Amino acid sequence: MARVTRTVKVTEAEVGVFLTKAEQFMETARDALAKDNWDAAAHNAVHCAISSNDALLGARYGLRSSGQSHKDAATLLVEKEGTEDARKNATRFLKIISKKNIVQYEGRSMSEAEARALMVDATRFFEWAKSRIDS
Repeated sequence: MARVTRTVKVTEAEVGVFLTKAEQFMETARDALAKDNWDAAAHNAVHCAISSNDALLGARYGLRSSGQSHKDAATLLVEKEGTEDARKNATRFLKIISKKNIVQYEGRSMSEAEARALMVDATRFFEWAKSRIDS
């Protein structure tokens, strides 16, 4: 039996909130990166991706994932968008999310190289999601 991704409905107003959050997280991540605050940059980059995905799914399909795992959100993205580009960006999303534990829970800091690489992926995902919302 195929696994069903749990979802909740998203209103147009909530889409705006998710998009605003994504923009704020990205701006804060960029500011933190410029100040060599690697953990803060990485933390905000992760949350930018989460909010970007929620905004995209909300804008285009009126829903977002309510599953226990962010992997469910990536699965939903691929299910709904159904393109190779969406698969590529879902993979990018998962790569970003894979850093969440390091940033928030592990007893070590992000390195400069890790933070910068994460920012590249988060920026690409954020810009892609925004372009899909605007299309």
